[in-house]
Amino acid sequence: MVGILGKMFRVFNVAGLSREARAGDRRPLQLQINEAKRQLEVAQQSGHPDPGSILVHIDQMTGLLLDRNQQAQDLEKRGQMDAAVALYESNIDDMFDGSLPYERLIDFYTQQGAKEDAERVARACLVHCTSGVSEQLRARCLSTLELVPGLEDPTHDGQ
Repeated sequence: MVGILGKMFRVFNVAGLSREARAGDRRPLQLQINEAKRQLEVAQQSGHPDPGSILVHIDQMTGLLLDRNQQAQDLEKRGQMDAAVALYESNIDDMFDGSLPYERLIDFYTQQGAKEDAERVARACLVHCTSGVSEQLRARCLSTLELVPGLEDPTHDGQ
């Protein structure tokens, strides 16, 4: 559903480093962040004198994910939805642990009639989002996936 301009925008500019370009680590960013947090805990428990480099690495990776969301919101405000979708999709590819890209993409794909894409994003949301996800969003994902018969989408009035 993403137009060619959105794909080009993602490839050439704002999505940040692709998994292939990141220091040989092809895992999604959220998995890398989680691993770095575990390393930080071990370093702190063992009395490591300077876990600062680990903190900087976590901040850089987290910053990239948050910057994508901010850029996508800015692009939406300017009516550049293809580019915004590409950024939100990048965060989903990187297993972002927050609700914004999932909510925005479910809205977008539902409005476009792209049921398969909306379902893909809803599944990803249920799997990847472990913090800060409202019960309303979880219910919406289940409704999108039609896993709860008769459950109405709580964020829309049926239009």
